[in-house]
Amino acid sequence: MFQKEIASNRFTLVVVSIFAAIVWVVHEFIDKNQAAQSPFSLTLIGGFLLCALAVYLMAALNNRYALLRISSRMLSTCLVMLCAAASMLHHLSPAHLMLICAVASYFPMFASYQRPYTTTRIFLEFLFVGLASYLFPQILYLIPFYWVVQAMLRAMTFRSWVASLLGIITPYWFLVTYAYITNNLPLFTHHFADIITIEWPDYSVLTQKQNLVGGFTLLFFLLGAWDFYRKKHLDKTRIRCNYYAVSLLGAVSFVWLLLQPQYFNLIIPFCIVHTSMLGGHFIALSYGKVQNIITILLTLLAAVICFM
Repeated sequence: MFQKEIASNRFTLVVVSIFAAIVWVVHEFIDKNQAAQSPFSLTLIGGFLLCALAVYLMAALNNRYALLRISSRMLSTCLVMLCAAASMLHHLSPAHLMLICAVASYFPMFASYQRPYTTTRIFLEFLFVGLASYLFPQILYLIPFYWVVQAMLRAMTFRSWVASLLGIITPYWFLVTYAYITNNLPLFTHHFADIITIEWPDYSVLTQKQNLVGGFTLLFFLLGAWDFYRKKHLDKTRIRCNYYAVSLLGAVSFVWLLLQPQYFNLIIPFCIVHTSMLGGHFIALSYGKVQNIITILLTLLAAVICFM
């Protein structure tokens, strides 16, 4: 079957990566603003390299924690395809920090599963959250949900909670120090001004491409979540807990995206990371005629979105 073949083939990631590299360059030539920039600008190369780093981290995450029951690179393959489709990730931007921090935070998170003394791991997990909030302070809204995830992984204690707070505030020591040295303390206070400001959703700012990327990512996420919960008994307890965490944070990310569409480019990386994990689980471990047809349709739709 087509689905089983691409899921187990070790060259799938290579082929999709080559396709993504072609999309990265070709998309610049069909961009309406192409006259204003070189197709091989430093921002384009930087965006590609950081997305490649995120894909490498996803592959390492799968290898370390055996997130799939078979030998497959489908999680990182899905991440490659989604990054290629999301043209807002093609050029270097703060969104790449969100993408990398989202993937990197799962290493210490999964490692903390049922660990009685896991303060170091939780500190590192929330350090990545703090780093992401350095450029996008609204990320701090996700902190309570990360605490819920730690409780789900049976790793939340008072000491780990304190470690999480230390991890969040650590990056800001540099900001406070810089603000103090330059006698510009408003630099620190203004950084958090957007958090306490309530903004109503403004869907008029979304482009057609953003709507397509967001809709496709949400559809893929829902398919992956539905299939996982339908067959979760086939996975080990630890893997189920890991995917529970991914499902919760992914659902929160999409709700957040719907409530704050004006920050689409900064929120969609979180949605993409969680979708690639659940979507990759669906393609790699769910076989059948219907699933095969769905995989073909998803592949074709993703390819079409890549060139739009």
